[in-house]
Amino acid sequence: MRNVLLSTYDDMVLSVHTGCVNGKIAVSKPLYLIAIMEAIEFQELNENKIDLFNVFVRKRFGQLYEQVNGNKKGYEISFFVRPFFHLDSAMFYHLIWKQGLEPPVKAVTPSAKYLRENLLYAKLDDELWDLLQDAENREYLKRSIIERYLTEKL
Repeated sequence: MRNVLLSTYDDMVLSVHTGCVNGKIAVSKPLYLIAIMEAIEFQELNENKIDLFNVFVRKRFGQLYEQVNGNKKGYEISFFVRPFFHLDSAMFYHLIWKQGLEPPVKAVTPSAKYLRENLLYAKLDDELWDLLQDAENREYLKRSIIERYLTEKL
């Protein structure tokens, strides 16, 4: 059952919608997913609640973005908000809003201030979270992301 579940999530992760910038695939969402996996690996994320201001995830995303794209834009909160917010289009990632609030239209990226005031946290499907507690599963999914999106970059 576990292999089927891992394979299902692998397919979902590799189906993440990415944009296109200057004719190249935008890799912010895949980099953000790797940062989440590494936060779990280094015990910087111990529960299935990903805060926009998680220092490890933000810093690691910035490092990966700089490594891949050659600039420091990934360290900026205004840029980091994009993959954090827009990964919600994936079936396995969920934004948890404060009670009674309607999320903004997906075509518009909200500000970090808006998210801080209106969002509780983001989370993964519980099944995916459980899979990512295992080092082999994390490595498998991370390797899939690298092969699919980043082969020539990392």
